[in-house]
Amino acid sequence: MQVAIIGAGPRGLAVAERLINLADDDTQIDVQIYDPYAIGGRVWDPAISQNEQFLMNTVIDQITLFNDESIENGGTPYPGPTMIQWLKQEASAFLASHSEFTEHYSIEASRLTKPDDFSSRGMMGVYAAWFFEWLTRRVRPNQTLNFTKQSVINVVKIGTMFQLELADGAQILADHVVMALGHSDDHLTEEETVFKAFAAQHHLKYVTPTHPSEADLSDFHENDTVIMRGLGLSFFDYVAALSLGKGGKFTRDGTGELVYEPSGHEPHVIAGSRGGFPLHARGVNEKLSGELYQPVFFTLSALTALRDAGNGHISYNSFENLIVKELTYKYWLNRLDSKDTQLTHNQIEDFKKALLTGKHLNETAKQFGLTHVPEFDIELIRNPARDLPEKVDYAAWFLDYLLADIKDARLGNKNAPYAGTFDIMRDIRDLVRDVIAQNYFSADDYEKFMTRFKPLDILVSVGPPLERVEQLKALIKAGIFEVTAANIKVTTVAGKFEAHDIRGQRFQGNALIEARLGSTDMAISRNPLVTNLKNSGMFVQPLRTRDDGSTYKLGAINVDPKTFEVIDASGVIIPHLYVYGIPLEGLKWFGTVIPRPGVNTVILREGAWIAKRILEQT
Repeated sequence: MQVAIIGAGPRGLAVAERLINLADDDTQIDVQIYDPYAIGGRVWDPAISQNEQFLMNTVIDQITLFNDESIENGGTPYPGPTMIQWLKQEASAFLASHSEFTEHYSIEASRLTKPDDFSSRGMMGVYAAWFFEWLTRRVRPNQTLNFTKQSVINVVKIGTMFQLELADGAQILADHVVMALGHSDDHLTEEETVFKAFAAQHHLKYVTPTHPSEADLSDFHENDTVIMRGLGLSFFDYVAALSLGKGGKFTRDGTGELVYEPSGHEPHVIAGSRGGFPLHARGVNEKLSGELYQPVFFTLSALTALRDAGNGHISYNSFENLIVKELTYKYWLNRLDSKDTQLTHNQIEDFKKALLTGKHLNETAKQFGLTHVPEFDIELIRNPARDLPEKVDYAAWFLDYLLADIKDARLGNKNAPYAGTFDIMRDIRDLVRDVIAQNYFSADDYEKFMTRFKPLDILVSVGPPLERVEQLKALIKAGIFEVTAANIKVTTVAGKFEAHDIRGQRFQGNALIEARLGSTDMAISRNPLVTNLKNSGMFVQPLRTRDDGSTYKLGAINVDPKTFEVIDASGVIIPHLYVYGIPLEGLKWFGTVIPRPGVNTVILREGAWIAKRILEQT
């Protein structure tokens, strides 16, 4: 049996590991992995120099590539070291015997000693390379496992088999194909095409949406004024690239505040986005590797009750109200634990009991006299500038906003009033995934979910390490960066790029960076494999019908959500052709994660299910 895995990132490796370790001794299996980047995939490729500098946004104690007992229906686990254990036990010897990795990684490995440390992206790729070597040692006589550093540009069904076409023209046959594809680059939008042509015509600089580690910023220097669109994780990569990457350095002053010392080669950066605010900093980690918050209100039984009351569906408003109630509950618990409530011990205990039965928890807090403590206001979290006077000094106010975020995050991802509350969104994701998988939303309510909940979840729960937000603040104080208000719009004026925001501020620059990855919309992907399978009718987008009869398409590739097998343009399942991960975003929920030990993590769980299905069909 020949299995082709397209993609050597954590998902592809998860499937390969289960195939090798779960196969019977007498099962002949040939596993071939294909990826134009290194083992570990595009995001984590250690050979990309900027991946030495860019940080992961998950602490090393919460990263693993190994199955464990928590994986639901995952088969017998073969345990191995989490990333922190690997760094302590294996990394030094592995790096010493592999000269292809730069000295940077040996130095980095020696300083990554604490559970709440953040490693570079490239170090994750080194861990993946070690994991692949470990897996090759698991291969038995009836098995083969190989990696080919090349793209697959097409898959054609030939009878019951599949023919893969590689970028060099080679043709490979496989019985099963697993496409564990990550973010792909997209065709430029009409606006982006205009900007690219305008930049060429006027000798300006323009960086289209891409992985920041692959963006060539060598020509950006002190004479440039850069407008940057996007304040998400890619933005924080560019923060590092245009400061540390230009020779500057961060130090701490006598008060512990981070201060930036410029090299003199940094461009001036004006950054903004539609929402207007960078992602919240991750709270300093206080959780054990397998520790999850256990919700009180947003539970499976509560969701089931809402679905039953709605004749099989949950309204989006009911869903959001339930999540906001959970967040509000956690917020008030953390406020009590921070001892700023001025309540006696008995009053605190009574308040905790009242929170469990209260309908409106902010009102419950007021009944206990907590009017001096800010209530949990989800709309203010969505738009922190909501109540800001028109004539306020926005730049000064924004610095205060960042300082408040930094101070809160330092209190920890369990106990901080906000960071400790926001972190529970990570822990309840499987429940949200179940809501999507079980089609609890109507088409209309799912649209609301994507436009209302998705931006909120990203804003509060997928942010960068605290250090990156501190760096942004230091760069603003140093006059290197500034952040606009919300609703940034970019136009072209008199041979330059011009940005303006909701407060009427205007900025001009000779460079524009689109600080975001490509979308997860199959329709605009320029990955040759996706394009060819779309043109052949093997890849289609799922269709949803609204209450008024109109329809819309999800950006995802259509698959059977139970088996991950592709559903073609005729609505027919293609046996043995699998897709999982990022290209299913929209059909599935929140695949942009890293495997975490002890929590039934979705990447390892779904990878195991696919591998077991393949082995059952031998």
